[in-house]
Amino acid sequence: MATQRDEHGGSGDGQPEIERRLELLWGVAARPRRGPRPRMSLEAVVAAAVGLADAEGLGAVSMQRVAAELGYTTMSLYRYVQGKEQLVELMADTAVGEPPERGGAADWRARLEALTRAMVDGYRARPWLLRVEISGPPRAPNQLAWFEAYLEALSVSGLSGAERISVVMFVDGAVRELARIAVQIEDSRRGGGVGAAAAGAAYAAALRRFAAPERYPNVAALVAEGLFDPAPPAQGGAAADEEAAGEGGPADDVGTDIVFGLRRMLDGVESYARERAQAGGA
Repeated sequence: MATQRDEHGGSGDGQPEIERRLELLWGVAARPRRGPRPRMSLEAVVAAAVGLADAEGLGAVSMQRVAAELGYTTMSLYRYVQGKEQLVELMADTAVGEPPERGGAADWRARLEALTRAMVDGYRARPWLLRVEISGPPRAPNQLAWFEAYLEALSVSGLSGAERISVVMFVDGAVRELARIAVQIEDSRRGGGVGAAAAGAAYAAALRRFAAPERYPNVAALVAEGLFDPAPPAQGGAAADEEAAGEGGPADDVGTDIVFGLRRMLDGVESYARERAQAGGA
């Protein structure tokens, strides 16, 4: 049975583990030369694992379960991946997919917002991705494609290369963390059999009861304005879409928080780039 190794370590043939992983991620790893001819493919193994995670969560994925889904023995999977850690890395890159095409995004800010919305949608569609541990910078094909898309959008922002990387890392971290919180809240509600509107109403009622103005003056003031009450159903149309995009009040949607925060951050980035350009031209 294959054993886990530190990715900076080596293997029996002297090849560093990090190199092996990269070759596997990019589909250039050498196929086994000994033993019977493989009856399945790495793509089939990863697809089965993704399907299992989609249906039951990342905790359900194990080499044994994936092998059972494919109708093979657990040992047969080790011809393709050395263990679950490698498998999960392949799963994550497959599941995140390619970034959306530029489409109708007219400027760099609109493009960043479109990418951010797509990322939030991806996390909400496959919340198990939020449980995948981050072990380093983007290095897999689809992860690198998202990184490239963000950098490309920022290429006309006036930022330096290092500054563009910093913005991308901040946005990626904010999206991931807010999505994780939202998913945990949704899971908690679902587990308790409580809908979003009912949970929101209960929270607002609790604040009215316990958030005494003498101790929590700002919270009490916002409660009095009704800002913690569940939002009424949207009526549709462009106006509703704009409000849901983040310029309205608080809403039960992580996309609202992300887009509002992203827009305000980009206000600062744009102002910073403009002031620096003006100073350089003076």
